[in-house]
Amino acid sequence: MRSIAGRVAFITAGASGIGWGMARAFLNAGMKVVVGDLLQDHIEECRSQYPGRADLHFIRLDVSNRPQMESAAKEVESRFGRLDVLCNNAGVAARGQVDDASYADWDYVMDVCVGGTINGLVNFLPLIKKHGEGGHVVTTSSMAGMIPVPFNGLYSTAKFAVRGMMDALRLSLGPYGIGVSVLCPGFVATRATTAGDRYRAEHDGTPIHEPREPVRAGMDPLVVGERVLQAIRNNELYIFPHGEFREEVRAYFDRMLAAFPEDFNATADKGRLEIERSRMTRTEEARRIANAIGGARNEGPSVAATVDAWMQGRQPVSPRAKRSASSA
Repeated sequence: MRSIAGRVAFITAGASGIGWGMARAFLNAGMKVVVGDLLQDHIEECRSQYPGRADLHFIRLDVSNRPQMESAAKEVESRFGRLDVLCNNAGVAARGQVDDASYADWDYVMDVCVGGTINGLVNFLPLIKKHGEGGHVVTTSSMAGMIPVPFNGLYSTAKFAVRGMMDALRLSLGPYGIGVSVLCPGFVATRATTAGDRYRAEHDGTPIHEPREPVRAGMDPLVVGERVLQAIRNNELYIFPHGEFREEVRAYFDRMLAAFPEDFNATADKGRLEIERSRMTRTEEARRIANAIGGARNEGPSVAATVDAWMQGRQPVSPRAKRSASSA
């Protein structure tokens, strides 16, 4: 989405941290912004930084509350007449280990992180489709949605889910000219730790625990917001602002790849491979359409073509087979 000025964005959890970083980056680029947030004092604090701005509007809401999200979508359209960018940024965590989590813990994290994202799509995507001029969806996952952590398993579960949701959504929205990005940040200088218990207290009445210090060593939220804006302009699927995770992610996926069998009989499994090839072909076509929005870069060679080569015996199915063939 190269043309940004004058476009309208809606950001959940937008009155603090990464959400407010996005809002400021978008405003600086000439966009109109609607911020949704649960905490009224955060809203008032942000409002005081931009007094009297006609291009900035605030709505108090809980993203897990479907009637509130439906009402917010109507308010966005009433205020600015359209929507171009949806940012599903709201996310919460629960204290403790995943094996000790209660139903209430699971419901809280999944209702906000996953349910809130679904509510955003159901209520706001129709506004983007309505004008037929394309747009963009950004959902905030986390590096915890790329690499699981033992002390925050509920959060990882939810963030893995929304990352997969955005991978699939991108393939569906290409024909509408709507791009999709998933943001996977590491530490950002936010109030997530200090406000976390307050969010839950507002959400379901759970008592507030001891106060905690905000994250001070993290990346500037405005820097993250500017990186998101760049990804919207370039129609990038993955947004990884924190380079320190690169080798850890590589090792994680290397372990995953190492778990696949290196050898299988492509001729004997031809029927199964034909089914998978058909699926791969449809997926690659959907990806091509999605990537064509804004001239995003190609994602590499065709996997379906590789399967063709396997079935026809023109290419070994594994590095081990290739080594065996070369030594024969």
